[in-house]
Amino acid sequence: MSRTSRNFVLAYIFLVGLPLIGLAGVLRSGRHLAAPVSVDGTWKVEAVSSGKTSTCAAVSTFLSAPVVISQSGRNLVVTFGNGRSAVPGALEDNSVKTSIPVDGDSGTQCGQAILTSVVDPKSSPRVMSGQLAFLGCPSCAPFAFHAVRQPKTQGGGGH
Repeated sequence: MSRTSRNFVLAYIFLVGLPLIGLAGVLRSGRHLAAPVSVDGTWKVEAVSSGKTSTCAAVSTFLSAPVVISQSGRNLVVTFGNGRSAVPGALEDNSVKTSIPVDGDSGTQCGQAILTSVVDPKSSPRVMSGQLAFLGCPSCAPFAFHAVRQPKTQGGGGH
């Protein structure tokens, strides 16, 4: 074998063979990875009836407008009140968790509300059930909620 042919074979092995072996290794090691459940979209939230009616202004604000969730992997941005409040959130398995700053009744500062919920990944449309608990707000009792992801609208224009 001539020197040129040998150099070509060696170059081919290094430039083609080794990358293919590396690609096969990456694909093999990543075959057990699974994408997180999709929660991206607009959610219609309803209080689960507990027999008690809440007089808390934060509860009525939370229920008055859809909740919009933007998702990138396990990271979320949760928007409440028609875009007035956007907060970071996290997705752990099928659980959504976020903290929301809230104002109480008559301008009382309530601190924050903690939203925890579980998403049913097999339902169609997607359904989420959870609780909104208020920290530092004696007039706002925790309440359970149920949310249904709304179908995406077919828009004619882009943004």
